Amino acid sequence: MSNHSIVGTWRLVKFEYRAEDGTRFFPYGEQADGVIVYDEEGMMSTIITRTDRPPVSAHDFVNISDEEKIELSKGFVAYAGKYEMLPDRIVHHVEISYIPNWVGTTLDRFYEFKDGNVILSTPLVQLRGKEFRGYITWGKDK
Repeated sequence: MSNHSIVGTWRLVKFEYRAEDGTRFFPYGEQADGVIVYDEEGMMSTIITRTDRPPVSAHDFVNISDEEKIELSKGFVAYAGKYEMLPDRIVHHVEISYIPNWVGTTLDRFYEFKDGNVILSTPLVQLRGKEFRGYITWGKDK
């Protein structure tokens, strides 16, 4: 990992999926926001959200309508668990997640440190009938 350290709090700069034919899309919008935290004890957590989600009508979150909950969920993901740093990738061992299917799984993220940022990329995934790789750029939160 050279002299770079993943430990700390990082702020989302950009998250996009790219296909080899040049097709790309931003799963949480071009202005997405998020944070990922890696601690020295080997725990990580992340949250990514659209910034254009509509405000809810009730201040009492228990009374948010089902329709509003659906709209909120369309632009949100979060998970946490242990991580391990390998020479070529970071492995996230998902212990809790907004997406229940991820719990108990591992998510591989290849990493590159560039211009003060860390770029995490996903393995190829089948989306929208094509193979895409996700690129998630994080800047060190000061």
